[in-house]
Order: sequence, then C-alpha cells, then structure tokens
Amino acid sequence: MAMRGSLQDLQLPDLVQVMSMQGKTGRFVLKNEDEDEIGYVYLEDGQIVHAEVGNIEGEFAVYKIAPWSHGEFVFEPNVTAPKRTIRKSNASLMMEAARRLDEWKVLQRKIKSVQAVPKFILFDLKDKRKITLTPAMWLVISKIDGRRNIKEIAKEVRLPVFEVGKILYELITAGLITLENE
Repeated sequence: MAMRGSLQDLQLPDLVQVMSMQGKTGRFVLKNEDEDEIGYVYLEDGQIVHAEVGNIEGEFAVYKIAPWSHGEFVFEPNVTAPKRTIRKSNASLMMEAARRLDEWKVLQRKIKSVQAVPKFILFDLKDKRKITLTPAMWLVISKIDGRRNIKEIAKEVRLPVFEVGKILYELITAGLITLENE
C-alpha cells in the first residue's frame, strides 16, 4: 500500500527515519513545488541505496532533495532501485544534508537566489591581490557570461547548485564577481 503526504508535514529525513525503522524496501517519489522538480529515493531494507533528481544521482541527489518543504511525496513499496549509487548510512547522509543546509544559510547572505546572474567586477590592473583559483573555480568562471544565472551555470558545468554556490561565494568574497538579479 502506497503512503502519501505533504512535504510541509514530513520532509525526507523524517520519512527515511520512519521507513528505516520498519526496514521497508521501495521508492519515494517527491515533487518539489518550488522548483517544479521530481526526485526519487530508493530504499532497500530501510537503507537508502539510490537517489536521483534531474541529472544528479547518488548522495548529491539526496542532499538536493532533503530540504524540500513544499510539495508532496508518495512511497511506493517493493519498487527496487535500478542501480546502487549510495553506500553511506542513512544517518551519515542526513547529517551531511543538515550540514549543507546550515552552510547554504551562510551562503545566502551573499547569494539571495539561484536565479541571480554572476558578473565580473572590473578592477584596476595595478591591484596586486593574489588569488588562487581551483580547477572547479576556473570551470565556473569559464561559464560566467553576464547572462546565465547560477542554476544554469550549475547545469552547464554539471555540478550541484550547492557546489557552484560555494564557489561563487568565494569569488564574491575575493571581489572578482558580483550578482545581479535576473
């Protein structure tokens, strides 16, 4: 028998805890009304073994789905995962999801929306600041064109929005870019 409900009442960490205690096998189908996205989380004997949302799979999909609070969910019992992409315990996954949510709250001090468009700040060439850029930073920088928003850049570089947000936060703090609303 399928279980249905609202993400306003129960979010993924709560749902996983309930199904984990019961040792259930099946699939959660979660619909996020804020972003019009659908995510899937597969359990085997109460343990998360696979998750996907858009083109993201595994742990990163869990981290993206965990904070969803507007939408609905359905648990379909006895649906098996198409593959196994997760080996961490449920507790480890949910703790990391909570840590990322806390970190996102810090990032939001400078990044108000994933719809914001990063733009380079022009600075004087006499400015002798030394900035070390990682390969991931270079990848993100290569996609900043003054038109793409954060979400589009994340899709283009095939990184989760959270990871791109962390990179942009560092670039903003270093004084290399600014964000403008769409």
